[in-house]
Amino acid sequence: MSSFDTDRGVIILEPSQWDVLERMITGPVAERATYAEGALAGLEDLGVIDPYGPTAAAREVLEGLMAADARYSLRRLDPTDTVTVRDLVISLASPRCTITRYDADGVHIYACDDVEVPHIALANDHLYPRPMIDDGPDEIFDTLAAAARLGDIDAAVRIMQIIGRNGPRASDFVRDAESGQWTTVVRVREDRDRDGFTPTGQMLTLGVNNMIYEIMENDDPVVDPNGPATNIPLRPVLGTEVWSIISPWLWATP
Repeated sequence: MSSFDTDRGVIILEPSQWDVLERMITGPVAERATYAEGALAGLEDLGVIDPYGPTAAAREVLEGLMAADARYSLRRLDPTDTVTVRDLVISLASPRCTITRYDADGVHIYACDDVEVPHIALANDHLYPRPMIDDGPDEIFDTLAAAARLGDIDAAVRIMQIIGRNGPRASDFVRDAESGQWTTVVRVREDRDRDGFTPTGQMLTLGVNNMIYEIMENDDPVVDPNGPATNIPLRPVLGTEVWSIISPWLWATP
């Protein structure tokens, strides 16, 4: 159920309500959603907007979103999680940022100090310590990369099960693939230019119990995750290496 806890500074909206609110406060002024659209979506009843725009309490939550010239997005697929596809978008500004997190009960929007962003990003990633034992393949299907990017958990599970059924039984990677003990994380840094937000850094990793791998995508368009597959490189990587790459992306000015 939608709500606005002004004491905690947390707005929870249905995806359709969030779409209206985001269109009210971002993008070209001529194309923005109107107060009437926001009121019809129930945003006024929640205390998020009034006839003049976001309320004072809502502005404290949304100031990072309205000021941001950069953002960091993370999408995690985990077949064992209650929310198998989790999306996190951090609108990067200084000193306050806006967090948009998609959860089972709706879209959670709240503010944080910019120094808190790395902690929040790390908590939603899969860079926890592992034994770092590499017994996985050197290549993987490009359809898995597509499923990870598109948030197609069903396709991702099917592809990993195929890998598991056809791999060597002694491999922990193969057993994890077949049993669903894996996660993927797509991370994207975007910076604003005259055409809107443009990706300036991207990284996709696959995690199993013993290892993290970077899925080495090419520059081709994203394929159909349910279509024919071709192989792309899979590179074992340390979590610290991943963090060293993505941590500069977590600040308004990298």
